[in-house]
Amino acid sequence: MVYEDFVSFMRSCVLPHQKEHPNDIRLDGDRTGGKRKAFGFFRHHGHEWKVDEDTHYEPLLLALSVAEDGGDPFVESDTVSGKGRCLSLAGELAARQQTGHKYLYIYSN
Repeated sequence: MVYEDFVSFMRSCVLPHQKEHPNDIRLDGDRTGGKRKAFGFFRHHGHEWKVDEDTHYEPLLLALSVAEDGGDPFVESDTVSGKGRCLSLAGELAARQQTGHKYLYIYSN
């Protein structure tokens, strides 16, 4: 299922999952290791985006706090490999992350 926007994705998919797994720091429940498996999909600025399951809750929750107030929490850019597009937290949101790392894996689908 592709959610119509980020807030719908968070409210219907991510937040219930976090409630079921309150001690997890990432969507897949692991603490380390990369994965390319999709946890879910949403639309943003006319494009469909895939959230990988190794994404951490912290950046998603920061983004939600802005999106719920009508703001855009994301900036779109090329991936490190240059083979696609990704979403990252916008300026000051990225600086608010306690971990100091991105841990947000959202890619164009």
